[in-house]
Amino acid sequence: MTDYIADIVITNANIHTVNKKQPKAESFAVKNGRFVVVGNNSDTTMLIGQNTKVFDLSGNTIVPGFIDAHIHVLSSGSRHVMAADCDLRSISDVQDALKRRADKTEKGNWVQGFKYDDTKTEDNRFLTSTDLDKVSTELPIYVAHRAGHVYYANSKALALAGYNDNSPDPHGGKLGRDPNTGKLNGVIYERAAEPIRNLLPQISSNDRKKGLTLINSMLSEVGLTSVHDAMVSNDEFVTYQEGLNNDELGLRVYMLMHRAHFPDLKEAGIRTGFGNNRLKVGGIKMVSDGAIAARTAYLSEPYIGSDHDDCGIQAMSAEEINESVREIHNAGFQVCIHANGDLAISMVLDAYESALSEFPRKNPRHRIEHCTLVNPEILKRMKNTGTIATPFCTYVYYHGEKMQYYGDQRLEWMFAQKSFMDYGVVSTGATDYPPGPYEPLLGIQSCVTRTDINGTLWGASQKIPVEDALRIYTLNGAYASFEENIKGSIEVGKLADYVVLEEDLLKVDPFAIKDIKVLQTVVGGKTTYEI
Repeated sequence: MTDYIADIVITNANIHTVNKKQPKAESFAVKNGRFVVVGNNSDTTMLIGQNTKVFDLSGNTIVPGFIDAHIHVLSSGSRHVMAADCDLRSISDVQDALKRRADKTEKGNWVQGFKYDDTKTEDNRFLTSTDLDKVSTELPIYVAHRAGHVYYANSKALALAGYNDNSPDPHGGKLGRDPNTGKLNGVIYERAAEPIRNLLPQISSNDRKKGLTLINSMLSEVGLTSVHDAMVSNDEFVTYQEGLNNDELGLRVYMLMHRAHFPDLKEAGIRTGFGNNRLKVGGIKMVSDGAIAARTAYLSEPYIGSDHDDCGIQAMSAEEINESVREIHNAGFQVCIHANGDLAISMVLDAYESALSEFPRKNPRHRIEHCTLVNPEILKRMKNTGTIATPFCTYVYYHGEKMQYYGDQRLEWMFAQKSFMDYGVVSTGATDYPPGPYEPLLGIQSCVTRTDINGTLWGASQKIPVEDALRIYTLNGAYASFEENIKGSIEVGKLADYVVLEEDLLKVDPFAIKDIKVLQTVVGGKTTYEI
């Protein structure tokens, strides 16, 4: 009988299992990190032994652990350690934050910042080299927009990158210029930032370790148990492995590997799925266009108010996409391509359809990262190819005002969770942090209400019920990493990943979902966060 004694028994809980065959329960038992019984209090009584930890939840709500299927995990943690947080309300405040960083920076090193968002500042404009030169003209300065597709450099950084007023726009990118003089203004779009990124100092192993500890804590606190890290480098892969070996990895991590690492992974015989249920190699990540917030997504029609028929930026040509997808698909990997605009999405689907036709594979689950602006034809093609969507879920709440650049007709097809469901396309919960807030309960509220921080409604036709939003943030996320049979719902045999909430997200006012307190986060039966 000892073999059947549970390690943990939960009783008197309000459990939403996300299991259609058994949607509700009041008790479960955990043994060796997995659910062994899910049901009523009476079903788990016999599993309680002398050493069993029994918790009476007194009606508190339990849901499966939240899964963020597209978030920049380790790189964000590292940035919090070694860059200035520029999520501030004025350019003056940003300059002060960068100045504090510059005062601690030795000559010859770089000053970096991240999370700047022009629309959240009272100035309501991009940073310029003039702004950054006021911080320092001796130290190179490089700041990333919160969207991660627009960057800002001071004069020193531009010069080190070899840019001058006569420099042409590089392939897949654009150099910002003063509209009156035509001179460089320090704004850098998409792949035009590569010469600067190549000059940045390598993040130290120690800073990456600090970043991993920090981001683990941040994400566990909001109920995340699994994450799909949306762009992992070789160095970050090493840090993750060290964290796993040292029992310092509180999250389950599915790593989307940068396209540059594909040849080495292929040569080593490593494919999507290599690893274990704590750390696993995922798909190969590429970027085909720009960002919604930065107004660089590649669209079939111009942005509202565009002076020059601006349709965004194409970061990869159709030929580049087709060639890369063909090679990666044929090698047996999942393919994960960032595409926001409808034209970029169509180009990616062209490549997926071609690869699947030439090299048929059973259920490869290729993904379109963000997949923001869709239409009925795109949705039909996604369904036919089994393509997964990972749209921003916190975007409408936090960035809703930016949707005005797309017009009333298009915004009804943005972050289209309802349409994905209607067309049978699997979509996930994702935040893309740092571009969007990382709290899953905020993401669920945003999907359910489609209202922004000021209460403005954007795209009402895409509202979905709370039950569906919960499934998107749990079981669908597991599906996107080929793991729906081991996690994503509270079922016998699955990994014991769950979250205890102070209130029932299915019963509170939908506009209060984001305010529900996370009381406890558990991964494999081990508590990673607790109030």
